[in-house]
Amino acid sequence: MFVEFDIHSYLVTKQDAVFFEEQEEEAADRINEMLHHINALREDDDTTEQLEEMVRRTLYDWIEEPALLDLSFDEMDDYVRNLMKVVREQEEEWNE
Repeated sequence: MFVEFDIHSYLVTKQDAVFFEEQEEEAADRINEMLHHINALREDDDTTEQLEEMVRRTLYDWIEEPALLDLSFDEMDDYVRNLMKVVREQEEEWNE
């Protein structure tokens, strides 16, 4: 059963993307697409903490790596799936 998690509270606006000079709206749209993709790919046993960590890392990477704006859908899908896998594996290691 899915935990209660509202991705909408993490979405960004173009005002949040001011450091992407002249690409603020595109940057906000792309990161929101990535965040929605996390939400779409989440699994029944993902915890709120895991989902928040996935969002946090995505937002951090988005700020640090502007090239994320240029990812194709397949590349974005690979990025999100890999990120989710890493977060899940880390949680498993911590619980051992």
